[in-house]
Amino acid sequence: MNNNDLFTAFQEQLRFILAPQSIAGQDFHIALSGGLDSVVLLHLFSRLQKLEPQCQVCAHHINHGLSDNAAHWQQFCENLCASLAIPFHFSRVHLVKQNRTSLEAVAREKRYACLSSDLSKNSYLLTAHHQDDQLETLLLALKRGAGTTGLQGIQKKQKLHHGYLIRPLLDFSREQLETYAALFQLDWIEDESNQDSVFDRNFIRHSITPLLKRRWPGIGKAVARSATIFQQQQQVLDEVAAADFEKIVEFSLNQQVLPVGKLALLSPGRRNNLLRLWFKKNNLVYPSAVQLQTLWTDVALADKDAQPVLQFKGRSIRRYRQDLYFVEDKKIAQSVPQRTRWLGQDKIALCDGLINLFFAIEQSRQSAIDLRDLAACAKVEICFRSQLPANLSCLPAGRTGSRSIKKLLHEYHVPPWLRDLVPFIVIDGELKIAVGLWYCQNENIPPQLDDLRVSFL
Repeated sequence: MNNNDLFTAFQEQLRFILAPQSIAGQDFHIALSGGLDSVVLLHLFSRLQKLEPQCQVCAHHINHGLSDNAAHWQQFCENLCASLAIPFHFSRVHLVKQNRTSLEAVAREKRYACLSSDLSKNSYLLTAHHQDDQLETLLLALKRGAGTTGLQGIQKKQKLHHGYLIRPLLDFSREQLETYAALFQLDWIEDESNQDSVFDRNFIRHSITPLLKRRWPGIGKAVARSATIFQQQQQVLDEVAAADFEKIVEFSLNQQVLPVGKLALLSPGRRNNLLRLWFKKNNLVYPSAVQLQTLWTDVALADKDAQPVLQFKGRSIRRYRQDLYFVEDKKIAQSVPQRTRWLGQDKIALCDGLINLFFAIEQSRQSAIDLRDLAACAKVEICFRSQLPANLSCLPAGRTGSRSIKKLLHEYHVPPWLRDLVPFIVIDGELKIAVGLWYCQNENIPPQLDDLRVSFL
């Protein structure tokens, strides 16, 4: 086989990425822009499918509508797929420039959302990132002052919400892809925006990378090795963060909270490592070094009587007493608690899904029957503080002296933003339980409700 034919090496890369799964029978979705890289990837898969007819291959083109040539590019991709007998799909996206967000970033986010929308849990989305892309990515990360998270660069395999994102061309240079395309006389399109050096990546590609390669021809491979090392180191850091998180995290009304006192016992680096994981668990991008410093000094270490807040795109981190909370500000502000009748179901969603109230049924089948019997013979209602009498007081089990509901919520250390969202159980007009907090003393509490639990989402 011609030394310029990448097919055998491509197969080896794909098997390595998929291991322990085999290529046969897999579902591959190729992101096809029509540029050199994705055209080569598509051609390699057209050859692969002839050897592995059981695998499913399709191509997906995203029309961003940013160029006058967008319709031509879409038609080119459709014709190419037809010539290779590969199913073709396309999506059009509408891009709106956001404050403090580049158009590139908006386009990338929209593109990946479309590309991954039709994946199953076992599907693979493939992009044609190559070794030169990795070099550009690490140089951009260095320019931003990124740590190990950013210096991981582009990874060969990532888990998506459904399926996986894989990049089997990362070990090949753009020069190798160009040689392959010439060998098989492949045509491709050129996006004129790729020549515009106002974009940092294009400036690196056209002005910096050629200089580096002339001085150090092997720099692409060397940087790729560095990226792999950073990825391995980040894996260790993630494992340490997960172990620290499990030791430190506590729960308040089923919300994860981080005690400031325990965080203070960690070194700054280890504490920041844990906080980055906390952001990831809450589906937020990693905070910058400045944000981490602000979080610690201005929120965690704020004056004892303060109630500091740090905003993050519709969410906030707040400290109440000596615990840090992630708060969904928008959801809490929009929630309108209503009185709800319980009819024996295992789960009730309240406040448009912000609160899930679980009636846990454990052990025997008889307990499930008892719960249904309770709902049938008594009026069981779920309500909130705003629906209780303003002067209502309660004596929690194990305590002396009644207190107002307002006073009790404060004494049980419920954060102010959650006090109106604590569910109360009222049976035949009498308050029985503040869910997750207390039972009312000297009341005939039905034993079937012993397993009641609540979570705030």
